[in-house]
Amino acid sequence: MTSSPQRAQLLLPVRNRAAFLDAYFSRGSPLLSQGSPVTPASLTRSSSPEKSLDGDEGGGMFVPGELDVQLGEEVDVELFFHEEQVRFHIRAQVKWKRMQIGRRSLPPGVGIEFLASEHRTQQQILRYAEGNESVSHVQRSRRWSLHVEVRVHDDANNAIIAGVTDDISEGGCFVVTNALLDPGAHVVVKLKSPGSLFGWLTLDGYVTWRRVQPGRTGIGIELKFASGRQRAKMKKIVDVVKERTLREVRIKVPRLPSTPPTSV
Repeated sequence: MTSSPQRAQLLLPVRNRAAFLDAYFSRGSPLLSQGSPVTPASLTRSSSPEKSLDGDEGGGMFVPGELDVQLGEEVDVELFFHEEQVRFHIRAQVKWKRMQIGRRSLPPGVGIEFLASEHRTQQQILRYAEGNESVSHVQRSRRWSLHVEVRVHDDANNAIIAGVTDDISEGGCFVVTNALLDPGAHVVVKLKSPGSLFGWLTLDGYVTWRRVQPGRTGIGIELKFASGRQRAKMKKIVDVVKERTLREVRIKVPRLPSTPPTSV
């Protein structure tokens, strides 16, 4: 199996729904705090701000502070509404960075734009932030951008699909494959962690959704555990692969001078 570069994992806390809406922009042009304009001296971009990577209009967020990410890099975002204790998981791309230039009115920050493939999740987050969405769907296990070798046995066609997970949680996974199965189809899933630490873990599962998109076509699978031992083994695989491959990104908010610099 060819190893793939791992996306950065960004824990992004927001105070509440209103704070999210303040930081959210509906297109590539960010709505910056305090109405501060974007200037060439303070901003670098990865591409035109008016379109998403796939050419469609996209939404995103302004993240204040310094982040160890590169322009154009994909990040897995855990968006945590602190007051409501609600979490969402969504993928984004770093579209621009504003460096610290010593002005209080222009704090450093990063603009992230949600991927076109995350449109449904983006709309759920917006409906929730506006008070129009139930939060029951966010109680699922956290998903991680982990690449684990997988074999899926399709009962209906008696075929074996070999692939790799694009993301995984302790209760399910998304498998990159061009062999699309219908939602509801029963499958037998075999997972193997790198280094053969635990051999193959065999689990029953059901296809819950599918996606057709260049480079990310595949199926989402909900896993079923026959015993607590199976569930513990799955957790161990996720934990080990996480420790080996993930890069967590922490937001650093630089300390600004107590008084602005004096102009000469």
